[in-house]
This record gives sequence, structure tokens and C-alpha cells, in this order.
Amino acid sequence: MPGCASWLDPSNNKAFLAGEISLTANGISIYYTAKTTSDPRVKALLPDIDHALYPVGPSGVPTRAGLVLPAFVFKYTKYPDAAKEYLRFMMEREQYEAWQSACIGYVSHSLRAYETAPVWTADRQHGYLKDTMKHMRHFGYAGRVGKESAAAFADFVIVDMFAEVCVGGQSPKAAAQRAERRAGRYYRT
Repeated sequence: MPGCASWLDPSNNKAFLAGEISLTANGISIYYTAKTTSDPRVKALLPDIDHALYPVGPSGVPTRAGLVLPAFVFKYTKYPDAAKEYLRFMMEREQYEAWQSACIGYVSHSLRAYETAPVWTADRQHGYLKDTMKHMRHFGYAGRVGKESAAAFADFVIVDMFAEVCVGGQSPKAAAQRAERRAGRYYRT
């Protein structure tokens, strides 16, 4: 599609809901928009929206990327005991499951106790997200996680490499070399 190589994060959602594309590697946000909209044209898409896991590749191991919001207390916090107690409180079932339901599973739970939370069965579309943490790989995998991998991810180094081949007319080798140079800005040795 013309212009798709310059899309931002919400662009695939807009294209899907406008009927311009029929498949996207996306979280549950398109479904949520269709489910909660007052626009009858978008609401009509709801019965046809479905979610699926990525195929398992030659490694034989299913892998995923997930959104995890870690919680931590800085050493220099003025009230460390209160901050730790707040985190404990938020991880208790009464608070956590309500938050998890409000997120409709979009934010991956990090505690196995929440694998049985009601959100996974409240709507069949939520279920595909339940085991994200079991199969998740961090964005620096198979290297180390850190500011370098986070920066390369945020700068779309891998995404742009694929786009340059698919729509930009680059050879796979040339796109890989450019991606290596771009990643090198963050992984300085």
C-alpha cells in the first residue's frame, strides 16, 4: 500500500478498521475499538475479527513479544516502605484482577497466579494473550536486555530492515547491512 512504510503505531489499526487491510500483527486494540465504538460501520466488523498466535518456526519453540509493566522502588525514594506496600497491595488479587480486566489482557501478567484470572474467559478473544509470559522473549533476545536493545527496538531497526526489502526496493543483504549500522549506534563497543 502506498505510504505504509512510513506508518506509525496506530496506522495499522486505522487501516484495518477502514477496511484497507484484513490482517495485522497487532495486540487486542483493534478488537477493543470495534467492540466499544458507537460507529455502526466499525461495529459491523466485530464478528469477523479474530486473533491467533504466530506459527511456530523451525526452532519448534513458540515465541512472542509482550507488553510488561514492571514495578520497582528506587533506592532513593523518600518512603521506601510505603512504596513497597503499595506494590504489594496492587499485586493482590482484588486490585490486580480488576486492573487486568480493564486492560483486557493487553498488559501481560507476570505472576502465574493470574493465569486463571476471569479476563481470559470473559471474552474468547482475550484468551490468546493468557500465556504470553510463558513464551515471551525480550526485545534483545538472544543478546542481553538493556538500554541498547530498548533503543534499537524503539528506533524500529528490525521493522525498517524488513520494510526496506518489502517496499523499499533494497536487497536483503543491503537492508541487513543498513540495520547493522543503525544498531551499531546503540551497541558501541
